[in-house]
Amino acid sequence: MFGCTIWCFMIRGIKIWLCVGVALVACSKTPAGVPPTGSALEKTHLTIGVAVPAATYLPLYVAVDEGTFAKQGLRADLVEFRGGSDLIRAIVSKSVDVGVVSLAEITSGIDAGQPLKAFYGGFNIPDFDWYGASFIKSLADAKGKRIGITQYGSSTDFITRYALTVNGLDPSKDVQIVQAGPPATRLAAMQAGQLDISIFSTPEKFLAEERGYKLVYSQKQLSDDYPQHLIFATESFLAGHPNTVKALLRGHTLAVRMAKQDKQRAEQSLIKHLQIDPKYVERTYTEVIDHLYEDGRLPNEKSLDIFFDMGIKAGRYKERWPLTRFWIPIYVDTYSQWTLAPS
Repeated sequence: MFGCTIWCFMIRGIKIWLCVGVALVACSKTPAGVPPTGSALEKTHLTIGVAVPAATYLPLYVAVDEGTFAKQGLRADLVEFRGGSDLIRAIVSKSVDVGVVSLAEITSGIDAGQPLKAFYGGFNIPDFDWYGASFIKSLADAKGKRIGITQYGSSTDFITRYALTVNGLDPSKDVQIVQAGPPATRLAAMQAGQLDISIFSTPEKFLAEERGYKLVYSQKQLSDDYPQHLIFATESFLAGHPNTVKALLRGHTLAVRMAKQDKQRAEQSLIKHLQIDPKYVERTYTEVIDHLYEDGRLPNEKSLDIFFDMGIKAGRYKERWPLTRFWIPIYVDTYSQWTLAPS
């Protein structure tokens, strides 16, 4: 099911170093710098995958722009996909070393028999909203309508089906759920009359609002804490690269810290990587920044209960999963031991 090659996904070409040769092949085994702490890195060139371009990945954009991975001795290529399902396939095929995606997609991969584990969180952002044509008053009015998501099996699919269920609709019978790609593509499809409703995150939901689409439902009506992204990899990668993983997380936590401390730099990263209109950047930053945690915490127990209840009601899960089925706690549990002190 997951035997996909590198050509399955779309790369937007965000690079920390420009490499000559085949995409995603390491330019060099020489690290960018000497790690300030810890033992030698098992691997010095990482490919990090994200599901789609999104403001919720702000720390990774800051890490690219400010060189916080390089300061830990890592060369890191950040690549973007058309959805989380493609990213899962790339991790399994070893085209990508580490991914950052929703818990819904990670559990889908595990359910398919893939040896995946999440090992860091802190992206606890309830950022999804649904926008519709002006004649649609609420999500409960969506019967017979076409609703856009990124990909089947993705977090946008998962949460859309649940939101429809709690609004009294059967997602398999009452609506047409359309696999429509990244946010910009879905917005264009709405403008072309190909979709009636679409799920959006920041900043595309501001664009949808400006173009006359009506907010018909908000994720915050379901939960104010959500596993928007978790950092994950294969179990074999985690077992074989503990020092590299710590270096990655040091770079990441430095970027989270920097994003919170230097709003202007963080906003410039959002403009650069998302190509958003500067007039939206402050709202975009405000939407996500307070839900980012450098210590990698998972959402609270109540929110995890709600997450799995979403899946149970949507027919995705039979019961709540124990943490051990998808989560390795060692890096969060030892955060105070490996993190760098504030400068």
